[in-house]
Amino acid sequence: MKNVNSNNKKEILVVEGGWVFIADAVDTSNENTDLLLENASVIRVWGTTKGLGEIAVSGPTKKTILDYCGNPTVPVSKVLFRIPCTFEG
Repeated sequence: MKNVNSNNKKEILVVEGGWVFIADAVDTSNENTDLLLENASVIRVWGTTKGLGEIAVSGPTKKTILDYCGNPTVPVSKVLFRIPCTFEG
């Protein structure tokens, strides 16, 4: 498996249709069609005062609501942007 986030850091992906995922690893081995998100959750409620960047830097807040969704695949063409997470944990 080829991971973009080589240190197994979490990554936030914003996908067309209003979907926002946070995942442990993103498998890009089939980069032309789909991305496999490992141990992923949909961020249903951000619960932040500073947007998604706050989650990427500090982790989910007490008000953040995550809905675990396993290991979904997402069409690479539908990904609007990706944010590498720097928080520990």
